[in-house]
Amino acid sequence: MASIKTKRAEDRPLLEGLLRADAAAVRTIYDTVLPGVLLDIRQMGGTEPTGRDLFQEGLLALYKRLQADDFTLTCTLKSYLRVVCRKLYLRQLRDRQREVDAPPGLPERVDLDPLAQAQLERTERERVFWHHFERLETGCRDILRAAFAGSSLRQIAEQRGSTENYVKKRKSICKKHLLDAIRRDPRYDELIE
Repeated sequence: MASIKTKRAEDRPLLEGLLRADAAAVRTIYDTVLPGVLLDIRQMGGTEPTGRDLFQEGLLALYKRLQADDFTLTCTLKSYLRVVCRKLYLRQLRDRQREVDAPPGLPERVDLDPLAQAQLERTERERVFWHHFERLETGCRDILRAAFAGSSLRQIAEQRGSTENYVKKRKSICKKHLLDAIRRDPRYDELIE
């Protein structure tokens, strides 16, 4: 298990519980942090469902960050998740090309530690990838899924009742369609920086 250090002793068991998927710890995090996140998002012009979705994303990003390696929380867990969720919301607004002034008292720019920032960016890249992947036609998705799972061209061809050359060409075309769609996404330039 990765080493977890926290500013507040009460936060460490919650983070360890989150890492173990302990229902009681996750419920406590929801009960203590979600109301503040919902308040922040509503104050910024968002809705409760949006706030709940962002909280889920923030919790998932934190979970992935905890899985990755040693983690040091230099503020309270509540503050950390609220900042992450606000940052996710501001990114969402920017992605929709809406300009909204931050309410008084909230920083316009939020700095996260580099590893947390990297995890959020990875999560966003994955979201963009899967968004466009799911829009591919079924045949393309099937071929690419099989390739991602480690199946050889021969195995994919046998499963589909076609030739290796056909599968090779089709896989190449499907990858090109997927990459083209991702590159056309307005978030692409920001994600490759």
